[in-house]
Amino acid sequence: MTRLPRANLMLAIAMSGILWMRTDASAATPPVATDPMLENPVLEDAFALPTPPSATTAALYITLSLPRGKVTLTGASSPVAQSIELHEMQMREGRMHMRQLGHLHLSPKSPLKMRPGGGPHLMLTGLTQPISSGDEIPVTLHFQARPDQQIRVPVKDYSDIFTP
Repeated sequence: MTRLPRANLMLAIAMSGILWMRTDASAATPPVATDPMLENPVLEDAFALPTPPSATTAALYITLSLPRGKVTLTGASSPVAQSIELHEMQMREGRMHMRQLGHLHLSPKSPLKMRPGGGPHLMLTGLTQPISSGDEIPVTLHFQARPDQQIRVPVKDYSDIFTP
């Protein structure tokens, strides 16, 4: 019979306890906002801009604020697009750079303001049809540990957004 040194034996016992706790904890479902103190984000100023007839992508903008707590936007979906990705656009050295993001955080001190011309936005890819002024796009916003929120996003004319 092989004897383990005392330190190895203690490590083996500790690791078995950690694995048991991890297995037990991973079986739990993440909480969904049932606590009245966890408020859903307030959605404001949502809009998209019209696309040319052959366009396969479009951008969607929205302002999300939160009275208290913290929330993470993890994605979105819509029947008018194959997917919606979280993106960020920045100008560097006179060139536009866009990158996909995995999530966006917001809190009462840090609302999320999406606007044309830079910063975060929702990129609709694989459009199933052109988007025209006056349309409304059904969108479902997905949050971490919060229920999804369904919204209808109006498509505004460029002149409504970019007025001098």
